[in-house]
Parts: sequence; C-alpha cells; structure tokens
Amino acid sequence: MKIYLKTRSGKWVLINNKLEHVVIRGKRKSVKHILAGESTDPPSYTSIKKSIELPATIINKLISSLLDKKRDKLVVVIEPASESHYTVKIVEGEFGIIETIISEITSKSKLRVSKDESDI
Repeated sequence: MKIYLKTRSGKWVLINNKLEHVVIRGKRKSVKHILAGESTDPPSYTSIKKSIELPATIINKLISSLLDKKRDKLVVVIEPASESHYTVKIVEGEFGIIETIISEITSKSKLRVSKDESDI
C-alpha cells in the first residue's frame, strides 16, 4: 500500500507508519496517533480510478484507518483542494475500502453529535 500526501506547503510525503503516543493526565490515559512518513518525489500515475473530495478533518482518520487495513494493491494520492477540503484519488485498488472507512468515520461523528444533543 502506498499513501501519498501533498502538504499545504507543496511537499510530497509517502506515509508508511502510524505511531502511538500515550498521554497520562492524572488517572486518565489517552492514546494519540501520529502519522509517520518520508519525503518523496511527486507520484507518477497515468489514470485515476476514482476521485472524491473530503473535509480536511476526516483525512487523518482516513489515513490511519487505511494503515490499519494494510491492503497490498492500494495506491492513494491525497492533495489539498481548498483551505478546508482535500481530494482523495484512488490510483490503484478498490474504492469500496475507502468508501467503507468514510461511512464508518461519518457514522461515528454523527453518533457523538446525537449523544451530545441528548445530554442537553
């Protein structure tokens, strides 16, 4: 699997790992995930199987979930489209994997919102 990310400064990063950072505050323990990668040249591709525009808030979760799935024949290119959105391009592999992850992320965020509203 290859996940290419173009940063807002225009540099390309090949993301290949996810690190866990444990934060302990008093009795509370939380785990934060940090994406790790290496600088690379822009990816070369001739065709795009599917392209989708997503909010920037979902991109970190999407990449983290893709790294957990570890599909061998998946090549994803992620580029900033605007200030608050990114374009995700599937160059090689199945779009269904990404579609499933996006629906999981959005359903979890909707559950959080509905729980917060019910507390009021």
